[in-house]
Amino acid sequence: MAGVHAVHAHWEGLAQAKGCPGACWDRTTEGWQVIWRHKTIQVCVLVVFPLCLYVANLGTDVALALQYWSGRQAEWFAWTLGLTLGPLLIVHTWSCGFICLTARSHDPDRSSFAKTVQESPCLYRCLSSVPVVSIFVHYAVFSRLLWSGGDVTGLEVERNLPIIHLLDAVTAAISQLCLQIKIWVYTDERVSVLKVVSMVISLMATVKAVVTYLYYKNYLHRRPLTRGLVGRLVFMTFWKVLEVSVRVTTMGLFASAFTPWIALRIGLHWAAMTVAYFAIDRKLKGFVGLCAWGLAMVVDTFSMTFSPDHRRTFWLNSALTLLGNVTMVTVWYTQKTGDDWYDVPALVGIVVGSVVSAVFGFVGMVLSGRIESPVTFCCAKGESGTETAARRQNSPAPDSGNSVALNTV
Repeated sequence: MAGVHAVHAHWEGLAQAKGCPGACWDRTTEGWQVIWRHKTIQVCVLVVFPLCLYVANLGTDVALALQYWSGRQAEWFAWTLGLTLGPLLIVHTWSCGFICLTARSHDPDRSSFAKTVQESPCLYRCLSSVPVVSIFVHYAVFSRLLWSGGDVTGLEVERNLPIIHLLDAVTAAISQLCLQIKIWVYTDERVSVLKVVSMVISLMATVKAVVTYLYYKNYLHRRPLTRGLVGRLVFMTFWKVLEVSVRVTTMGLFASAFTPWIALRIGLHWAAMTVAYFAIDRKLKGFVGLCAWGLAMVVDTFSMTFSPDHRRTFWLNSALTLLGNVTMVTVWYTQKTGDDWYDVPALVGIVVGSVVSAVFGFVGMVLSGRIESPVTFCCAKGESGTETAARRQNSPAPDSGNSVALNTV
């Protein structure tokens, strides 16, 4: 109770304090740090919220499949249920395999997470082999680590938990979004409340998974809480909401009229990016590298997450995504029959949204320091040759970045 009263007293002092915006921000960050030290807050943010979103996404998809079954729509029932159960097996395999490998680790420098897994009851490791339950076991171990005050900045927490949700978001949430948009346009049915809720939760799960992964991948969690960091996270979230919304709407509309061709369109995008990345990144070798990048490019087909590791793959993926969106929505608009009210708004919205998303992607690369801003570039053109050479010598090497194989394996 003393800690709670201290937090209340701190926030009351903030409310009564007067000063410049910078001082107010400093007091706000100090207040947040006081709150964040409470283990209950950490468990709610790092465990309860991700699990609730995961369960909500899974539950609404299953409920939607049952709704199709009760309405005697066997085809849509099969597709919805298949795109729910299939990703479960993928996520389960990753989570179960990770828990098993961590439990068998004998490295003297193993992380706090690995030690917590090995010290956990054997029941945890047994339950990790049960589908759906395995991810809960993962978070049960994570909760024990939080309550014991252990280090939560290890590789397992920074990489594997975000990747598990990223896999679930791409294989389940995004595929469900595309499917439900296709069903709505193809059947011209009245959209139920359950479908709207399911689609909103799928979008939230996708954006949360991508932003969280980028947050840890770029080591933003190790930086102090500043206005610049908060602004960057807000920008990143808005960009991913726009990017994913435009992408899934485009694919859903195109699939409603040209279902057999959507797989070819996605496959060509995936193949082009896979070949390009293997030609650029020397670290990706062998079967493991192929599997790692193949999985990563499934993600990047819908949302640019790994391709910004290199400037050339970033530009290629940006061009393929922009041209793909514009081409698919244009073909859908010109070839579809009927004159629905949403035809022109969809065409204009997707074209504009795709262009704005591409611009946001460029801004994101500038913010991360991987692309030089136009202002800096123009200023550098006016410098002397010696100054320009010195700047280039001190700048990061081109196409620098962590290998996808290192990030995912």
